[in-house]
Amino acid sequence: MLAGIVYVWAFVAQLLLPAASLNSAEGLLQFVASHRLYFVLSYALFTAANSLSIVGVFAIYEVTRALNRSHAVLGAGTLTIGLVMTIMSSATPALITLSDGYSAAADVADQQVFATAAIAVNAAYNPVIAAAFIGVGVIFVSLAMLKGTFGRGVAYLGLIVGAFNILRALPFLAGYAFITGLLFVGVSSLWIFGVGYRVYREA
Repeated sequence: MLAGIVYVWAFVAQLLLPAASLNSAEGLLQFVASHRLYFVLSYALFTAANSLSIVGVFAIYEVTRALNRSHAVLGAGTLTIGLVMTIMSSATPALITLSDGYSAAADVADQQVFATAAIAVNAAYNPVIAAAFIGVGVIFVSLAMLKGTFGRGVAYLGLIVGAFNILRALPFLAGYAFITGLLFVGVSSLWIFGVGYRVYREA
């Protein structure tokens, strides 16, 4: 449940970030520099939440393996891979470092070096794969929960959360990031708190 609380604050910090209208790498680095605190806070909260979630995955596995071992193993495995990928592949630390270098650059040529590096970082960042692993993991865990005492409401909500986590990372929804983010915060928070409460009772 602690992970759920941190996730909520992480999403709030992300949603409070002003919308950016960026047409260049230079504009991106300037935007990051102007809102550095938001980026640092959001990254710290998401890293903490994802790290706590990895611990939570093992607790969920201990409860669900007696219900359906195959689904429990697949769920724990894919969730762990997705969460680790999310932590390791975040572009935020690199962009913060590059924006600091860009701001401190002595001339336009030096700034261009940092801008080129920012383009490479953005091109390499792909959240779809990690989101797919996490979404599939949540779906497997929820399928295992259908046979236990978690309640069908929590299990079916998990199926929705898992599918939504995959869909919201797809490019065609990129223009609706605020709306999808707000909806995801609501449904995922309900699921996380519901699962956390039931795991606590089963422990």
